[in-house]
Amino acid sequence: MKFVLAFNGSRGDVQPAIALGSELSVRGHDVKLAVPPNLVGFAATSGLNTYAYGLDTRDLLESEVVSRDLKSSNPITKLRAVSQITLRGGRAMQQELLDLTEDADAIIGGSAGQERALNVALARSIPYLPVHLCPIRRNGEVSLLTQFGIDPPKSLTRASWTILEQVLWRATRSAEDTLLRELGLGATDAPAATRIGRQGVPEIQAYDQALFPGLRSEWGCDRPLVGFLNLTPSTRKKMGDGQSDEELLMWLDAGPPPLYVGFGSMSVADPDALTTVIASATEALGLRVLLATGWSGLRPTQWGDRIHAVPTVDHDTILPRCVAAVHHGGAGSTAASLRSGLPTLIYWLGADQPMWGRQVTRIGAGYSSPLAKIDAHGLRSALAAVLTPDHTRAAHNVAAQLVSPRKAVTAAAEIAEKAVRA
Repeated sequence: MKFVLAFNGSRGDVQPAIALGSELSVRGHDVKLAVPPNLVGFAATSGLNTYAYGLDTRDLLESEVVSRDLKSSNPITKLRAVSQITLRGGRAMQQELLDLTEDADAIIGGSAGQERALNVALARSIPYLPVHLCPIRRNGEVSLLTQFGIDPPKSLTRASWTILEQVLWRATRSAEDTLLRELGLGATDAPAATRIGRQGVPEIQAYDQALFPGLRSEWGCDRPLVGFLNLTPSTRKKMGDGQSDEELLMWLDAGPPPLYVGFGSMSVADPDALTTVIASATEALGLRVLLATGWSGLRPTQWGDRIHAVPTVDHDTILPRCVAAVHHGGAGSTAASLRSGLPTLIYWLGADQPMWGRQVTRIGAGYSSPLAKIDAHGLRSALAAVLTPDHTRAAHNVAAQLVSPRKAVTAAAEIAEKAVRA
């Protein structure tokens, strides 16, 4: 079989695609992986045939529409930002995907850019198999409004999805119809979620039912929850992702387990102020800190050996050596800290991050708050609260419940194969 995997977003969005693509390749299938230009080099080290697709992630994340509008407290501004992101670069992405799928049997794609993948799949008369890294379809357990920092009453959960799907569709409909006409397709008559559902193929949920226990019974085989997709040890070794520098290992050996802090691909408004908050709060508790600076701009230059900074860490090998984790609440970071059995504090900026924060808090494994509200006193109090036997026990219990990465990626690959055969 010939699969084209098209995934936009940050490393946390692309890494599950590498895991799935690698498994499909091992099974003897032909795999093409399409990712943002800035992640082509990273993804190509997996050995998969990798192509540039869509916009540079860093440029997008640092644009005003993401750094300002998407984080606005005004729901209208947020929705307008989502609409712009949905359509930005749409024509180029559509053509890039057309070029890659000339003889493909199926497109597998992430949530970002799902409209482009669906349109091209329809034009090619092949299935589009979505891979969702968090719940983005109508359900009765978690509200879409959570992504806007709003936690509505349970009675409004399902309705919130219907309303916002309609609002987003109407906001993007005209531009979407133009892109469809260029493919020789008719105009849209429903939101993307509805049109994707009409294909009759499974929508793979690449996260764990331990965090959303009601979704499996609600969605069944239509949207199977396979578990978090993670790189196998052999793929990680091939990509150089399982190697930690000697200086970091020596620092870990020299003292008690540290607090892990990292904000991944997120840019923060005032890196120096946030560094001071982290340093002050952890100093009061006597905690060492392992700081993964990523794209955040955090610079702990004046805090001595108690804080050790590195650009990135290998989550699978380093997080189990930590005492707790503080991060932005991306799906990949959340999976990694929970898999390591760590009490997890999520200081979110937007997108799906508030949803993960809510679920981690709900299952008793951590705490959540907007990053904009962080201060030294609040962080110190939150850390003191989660560094207790009850929270540690809850985090360990969650880790024990998670589907293994091996089982998750096998299930996802089998679903993809079955969908094409059908």
